[in-house]
Amino acid sequence: MMVGPTGGGKSVIIKTMAKALEMETEVRTNIDTVNSKSITLKELYGVLDPDSREWTDGLLSKIYRNAN
Repeated sequence: MMVGPTGGGKSVIIKTMAKALEMETEVRTNIDTVNSKSITLKELYGVLDPDSREWTDGLLSKIYRNAN
């Protein structure tokens, strides 16, 4: 996770690290960009229904599940 001010070089750092990892390991790297301020915490992380005890995945849960 990368956070910082606008214009701080976050995108350049992430892309450089991904390219270096690909060069070193020859494994393709996927970068998923999420604006966490645009959605609620429940949408971001997921939520447990207190009545049915059923878990509903959030955006990060889905991204991690797909990556795995």
